Amino acid sequence: MQTYSSAFCITAPSSGEGKTTLAMGLMRLLSRTHKVQAFKCGPDYVDTSYHAIASKNTSYNLDTWLMGEKEVINTFTKYYTQAEISIIEGVMGFFDGKKYEEKSFSLPTYLHSTEKQNNLPNIEGSTAHIAKLLQLPVIMVINAKGMAQSISAIVRGFYEQAQEYSINLVGIIANNVGSERHYQILQESLAAWNLPPLLGYIPKNIHFKAKERQLGLNHIFQTNEELEKQLDLLADILEKHIDITKLLSLTHYQNTLKNFAIQKKQTQNKKIGIAYDEAFCFYYPENLHYLENNGYELCYFSPLKDKKLPNVHAIYLGGGYPEIYADLLSKNTQMRQAIFNFAENNGYIFAECGGYMYLCSKLITTNEQSLDHKNLEQAHSNIYPMCNVIKATAIMGNRLHSLGYKQGYFCNTPFFLDKKITYFRGHEFHWSDIKLEQDYTPFLTINKQPIGIIYKNVFASYMHFYFANSSICE
Repeated sequence: MQTYSSAFCITAPSSGEGKTTLAMGLMRLLSRTHKVQAFKCGPDYVDTSYHAIASKNTSYNLDTWLMGEKEVINTFTKYYTQAEISIIEGVMGFFDGKKYEEKSFSLPTYLHSTEKQNNLPNIEGSTAHIAKLLQLPVIMVINAKGMAQSISAIVRGFYEQAQEYSINLVGIIANNVGSERHYQILQESLAAWNLPPLLGYIPKNIHFKAKERQLGLNHIFQTNEELEKQLDLLADILEKHIDITKLLSLTHYQNTLKNFAIQKKQTQNKKIGIAYDEAFCFYYPENLHYLENNGYELCYFSPLKDKKLPNVHAIYLGGGYPEIYADLLSKNTQMRQAIFNFAENNGYIFAECGGYMYLCSKLITTNEQSLDHKNLEQAHSNIYPMCNVIKATAIMGNRLHSLGYKQGYFCNTPFFLDKKITYFRGHEFHWSDIKLEQDYTPFLTINKQPIGIIYKNVFASYMHFYFANSSICE
């Protein structure tokens, strides 16, 4: 029988303290000798792409608000048991999450939360919620630049508050440490207060040099020589400066969680085309597994490179970067025409965000500068014809139009979901805006406002959905 040796969550007091650098470095280092399973707290598509390269294994999202507690438990247990070491990268600060739950929604039971207990403040949707739910030991990384004995005050606060929630903060790793003497001072301060030990450090000026664009880090569609060199160098540095043996001994983990039953539909023997290339790469792996478990054979195709669609019953156009590859997408007239014909012939299409933009008549890019100095990477300023399925114009802007969790109701349930499912939770993150040039039936309502469109058998919106949780038995 497989021996499961270690699982731990990497967190920090706030964003920007070094979680991703530490997570990727440890994933690469430990994958040299163990099978490593990576996870990411929150709805992030981009960090998981780096995890996959660093760990040599698919990374999965864990998000108690978006997925629900039962789905988080099922997903973690399913993949944790296939590895020797599981590393869960947190999101934002340790206790930062969804602040409130609107009471106007009648939630399906698979989304019911058990989080709030003992009159403590709600931590739903946070890294702390994940750690508590999965009973994970926690490693905290702290940016120690310009800090000495004060590290103990920060750790003491997090350690004691974590204890209130029965969360075990077991060790600290300092980032931006200037010297061995600096490290010793930090270590002595924690020991003096009998706090979790300092397990090691990341030297100052060691930064993972990843390209950024308007949606954060640049999604890695496939690895490259430079990225591999950076990951190996980062792993070598961590091996030298972190007590890996002690870290693994403190994070020994035995999963005692109860899995929840999954419903499976009878085999439909249908095929669904998944648009998958550099332009369309934002998919939750468990959503794709949900489609497989419910009778769809997945047939991958590239809107950038392929000239025709595979022989399928439906198409899934995920999010990504159509604005960056607008020129190539536009020049592939055969694929655009194929998708147009598919829609006009009543083919089923489900489109999220970038896929929604691709279905429009045209996409306009500009050379405007971002209002908050983000790197707005996009194709040369121009008007690019797209699929013309939806009579609308997608326009890239110079500001973020929408960011965050959303919840509401389907006006008409998408073709691959049980028709009894009317409520949804999702996530939006986009800089573009879509101007409809004719009236369409709305796809969703949020606070009674119409969102997205339905045209024939096309369902499209800016929303990124996590629908795999709907297969959990009520």
